[in-house]
Amino acid sequence: MDTGAICLLLAIGLPLAGFLLPAITGKRLGPRTAWVALGFPVVAFGALLTLALSLTWPARLVMEIPWIPTLGVNLSFLVDGLSLFFGLVVSGMGCLIFFYAGHYLDDHFEHHGRFYSYLVLFMAAMLGTVFANNLLLMFVFWELTGLASFLLIGFLHGEEQSRVGARQALLVTAGTGLALLAGLVMIYGVTGTYDFSVLASTGLPWSHHGGWLAAAMVLLLIGAFGKSAQFPLHFWLPNAMAAPTPVSAYLHSATMVKLGVFLCARIFPLFVDHVAWAPLVSLVGFTTMTFCAVLALLAHDLKAILAFSTCSQIGYLIGYYGLGPPAGVEYDYLHIFNHVLYKGSLFMVVGVVAHAAGIRDIRQLGGLFRRLPLLGSATLIAAASMAGLPGTTGFLSKEMMLKEIFEALAPHEYLSWFACFCVMLTSLVKVAFSTRLFANIFLGPEPPDISRQFHAPSLGMQLPPALLAGAALLFGLMPGLLDALFQPLAVAGLNRPGHLSLWHGFTRELLASTLLVIAGFGLYWLGVLTQWRWHAIPKSLQFDRFFEAALDFLARFAKALTHFVRSDTPTAYLPVLLGFVLLTVGGTLAWHFGLDARLITQVAAADWPAPQLMRGMVAGLIILAVIGVLVLPRWTTQLISLSVAGFLICFYFVLYRAPDLALTQILIEVVTLFLILLLLGRFPKSAEEGEITWQAPRWRRALNAGLAVGVGLLATCLILVVTSQPATERLGDFFLAQTVPLAAGRNAVNTILVDFRGFDTLGEITVLLVATLGGLGLLMRYKRTPEEYRQGPLGPPGMGTPPHEKEET
Repeated sequence: MDTGAICLLLAIGLPLAGFLLPAITGKRLGPRTAWVALGFPVVAFGALLTLALSLTWPARLVMEIPWIPTLGVNLSFLVDGLSLFFGLVVSGMGCLIFFYAGHYLDDHFEHHGRFYSYLVLFMAAMLGTVFANNLLLMFVFWELTGLASFLLIGFLHGEEQSRVGARQALLVTAGTGLALLAGLVMIYGVTGTYDFSVLASTGLPWSHHGGWLAAAMVLLLIGAFGKSAQFPLHFWLPNAMAAPTPVSAYLHSATMVKLGVFLCARIFPLFVDHVAWAPLVSLVGFTTMTFCAVLALLAHDLKAILAFSTCSQIGYLIGYYGLGPPAGVEYDYLHIFNHVLYKGSLFMVVGVVAHAAGIRDIRQLGGLFRRLPLLGSATLIAAASMAGLPGTTGFLSKEMMLKEIFEALAPHEYLSWFACFCVMLTSLVKVAFSTRLFANIFLGPEPPDISRQFHAPSLGMQLPPALLAGAALLFGLMPGLLDALFQPLAVAGLNRPGHLSLWHGFTRELLASTLLVIAGFGLYWLGVLTQWRWHAIPKSLQFDRFFEAALDFLARFAKALTHFVRSDTPTAYLPVLLGFVLLTVGGTLAWHFGLDARLITQVAAADWPAPQLMRGMVAGLIILAVIGVLVLPRWTTQLISLSVAGFLICFYFVLYRAPDLALTQILIEVVTLFLILLLLGRFPKSAEEGEITWQAPRWRRALNAGLAVGVGLLATCLILVVTSQPATERLGDFFLAQTVPLAAGRNAVNTILVDFRGFDTLGEITVLLVATLGGLGLLMRYKRTPEEYRQGPLGPPGMGTPPHEKEET
């Protein structure tokens, strides 16, 4: 095994294999579990750094391990500049986040082990996504990030906000993930491969499948927009702030929301030439950028301000790839790296402030610089970077952003003007809310509430945000260091990192930047003068309310539909199902053959076996047993009669020399008989009496009889029609011939159940398990509910007949 494989195994495989370790040790170690979990990101970052240093750049290395070769799914990983950049960001930020969490989550926090297990799994899923070369493997990791984030956002599930936030995140990201999967399958349908490295080298067959690939591109982008909280799906990200602050900092700065950006970058070389790429990506991205920046200015909660600003910046990063030239963009690494630095720092600052003062409402804070000078300095630098002030990486990013927007005015015309307007407005607003974020927390008089409840945070809690802010200042003053980092990571067709310098001369970008900063300060001052009376998000812009209203409507609609079809009352619901079967299957049969002599001829041509005394006698006994089920009054006698019919069917299988099938049927009959007997024993005697005394109306009995006879005739006709068709090739012969070569078994029945239709068997076992759990729940229920008592002294009839029908009799 070479160095690259070992490094990837340590970076991705180790956390995947060991993510349960914190959960095992959590109960014993408590808060110290963080130092056990910290080993995973440290090892991952070290391994990826070693891998990066061992390669000769530019590099494109593919490592593959067969997994499901028949489906074209292998453990295939691609190491290039893009994947290594994101891998180092994820693992590097992971080190700081785990260290921060070790100080942030003290003895008052419960379930340390479970929390760090989820966090390790989250990091492993992120690393797997960015390094996956096989598109289906990437989708598996992609969805794993959604599952891990659901567990983390809803970690404090006792709080309603956590449950709502986790539900919104899961529904949006998983729903759009299905669109992503459809797009990946469509690409495979026209190319025959899931390997991105192959697609990148051969390109897509646009000339033959242009429409199909355009649809796939739209589906992929829907997946990216949902994951990165783009308009109008942006609402889930602010609500995800219900997670513990270390999760918010990790999710917003370096992990989940960056996946949409990563996907846009990964597919950029494949789709950038399509005419719909630029309008679709840019319109969504820049609209999100502007809309969410305004919401960030109007928000009160510290986390909400940062969450909306994350949506805004992610919108720019995605829209940036929309306006990029086909040869590749220049400064995507700079923009992403800058956002990681200031957003990670600010989220951790907010966590420290909330931890120390117990307040997150920006209107109730102030004067904390005297108590927290280190944290205040870090916030000042990070907020300056977010506003794009000189001396920070944010200034470099904004300079390059304005430069590229101005250069794109000619090739993209109206689209570029729209993007230019969005960038200008957003830059202005960002200066305003960045200034407010720092000033309202650290400047001015200290409110009495803070004086009463303030407790100083530890140095370890303040160190990670200070390091990130220091990095934003260091790289902002010495941009040549970023050149050395980004230049080797260039990927052909995607990016070609440009040169960065501290001073670019008196340019139009500098003039525009200066005017925007002045206007931003003016907007902040206007807010101070008006005491921020206009400062609130209108209800019409709170999209999460619409989403929750849609979910409530869906629940009410489902309940109304359930009530309409009477699915809670078997005697009313079964006729609906059987009538549907008769209409659809019987109608199809009649449409195909016609209700004339052709159907009779087809039935007559069936393979009628010669009468045999034993089979006829068994069939007659089965009929008698079924009649007993219909006419016997007591539940126990009905059940026994039904079981007799089942055991006779087993005997019928024996007559056809199918002992395995008969044995299986016997086991099912025995288990079912005992289970139902146990359940019936739990029912009150009065319920059975109610069942006996209740008589359905005549029309209902006539309808039920007609449906029963109709379904029986339909099943008979289907069997006769099927057997009348001479089979040119018997399916059984295939299984008998392939049992040994494909399944390595000698019992064909077993291999069919376990190998050839293994997923069907798995589904059946799952259904049985669910039914068993339901049965256990019923067995453990000793008392009737108040609703059942209200239905009268006899209790509800056994078939769930509603009270109003009972009264009719």
